[in-house]
Amino acid sequence: MTARDFEARSKRLVHIERHIDAMATNLPELTHFIETDTGDPRACLMFLGSHATANAMVAWFRHQDLTATKQWSYVAGNLTRTAYRMVSDTFSPGAKMLTLLQPLLSDNDFLLNWFANFDSAYDPRRAENHKTHDFWAYQAIIAIQGDWQRLKNRCERVLAEPPKASGEKKYLVDHQFYLALALGDIPAMEDAIRQIVAPRAVSARSNDESGFTADLISTPAVIYAKIAWRHGYHVTIDSPFLPQQWLPIAPLDSYADHYTFLA
Repeated sequence: MTARDFEARSKRLVHIERHIDAMATNLPELTHFIETDTGDPRACLMFLGSHATANAMVAWFRHQDLTATKQWSYVAGNLTRTAYRMVSDTFSPGAKMLTLLQPLLSDNDFLLNWFANFDSAYDPRRAENHKTHDFWAYQAIIAIQGDWQRLKNRCERVLAEPPKASGEKKYLVDHQFYLALALGDIPAMEDAIRQIVAPRAVSARSNDESGFTADLISTPAVIYAKIAWRHGYHVTIDSPFLPQQWLPIAPLDSYADHYTFLA
């Protein structure tokens, strides 16, 4: 890690910790809105989900506590799941794909399987159009499901006729990863992920990060590496934006809901 990256990471952690401290006084009110179905419960759920993600990042990058990171990731994912069940839409498919980080990082099978089968979060017509961002987003769902022939066909289609939109071109390497995954080609998977965590790529894809993951990880890279490991492909990538300790699939003995309304 360069000195500049280290400084950015240090500042990011301070920012996250300040957010957690500032949020502490608001948690009872947000919880009350959810439990009484007043105000905007869905927005409160998403806000609490971001707070849980913030705690997950601090647990690892400040304390190297993998158990706490998985536990907080479970809470974040479960809050998002509850919000999705409250109001279902097909907006912001890219953001929905990126929220797979939390269930994948938690290693909770029930939570991940729920997200992998929640098809109503995606527009089926746009998810089949390889010129759209929806297509890119839905690739992760197919990959988690392990539908290799379908994934292979989709990858070959988009790589043979790439989208012309400049915003989508930077995601072609993701489809190269998916194709390698469908073929079980570990070296090619690793090569694709290395391209995604390259400094220039991380900078170009900064919009894929939230205020609680920027400067710390490459969310797509973590998602892809975790998917590979879940299917038995133990990819190894040496990058500060992809903690190798996160990759082995090791569910916790138990998970706490943290909030009573999630029980």
